[in-house]
Amino acid sequence: MSSLSAQPQASSSSCRTLPGEGSQVKPKAPLLQILRVAGAQEDVFTLKEVMHYLGQYIMGKQLYDKQRQHIVHCQDDPLGELLEVESFSVKNPSPVYEMLKKYLVVIGCGGK
Repeated sequence: MSSLSAQPQASSSSCRTLPGEGSQVKPKAPLLQILRVAGAQEDVFTLKEVMHYLGQYIMGKQLYDKQRQHIVHCQDDPLGELLEVESFSVKNPSPVYEMLKKYLVVIGCGGK
């Protein structure tokens, strides 16, 4: 019980595409800089924490649409440069995960 890695995953292949809730990820430098602006101190996060800090960043810089708050306008922001989009919706998190995936290194997943 003391080892986190001993917990069985529903599907070990899911690690390769997207980390599971409890998986640790290490953001690459461009994403890490954005998370730092939002107050992140760590170098390693869970995916949930990455999304939390991303939300903090978006709110702090007021990148969300004032009428439709699930729309994020980031064309003139480092976030837009990073994700290579002018705007995106956070209503469905899957596309956001897809955009972030290339900036996340999964730690301790299926490799020994």
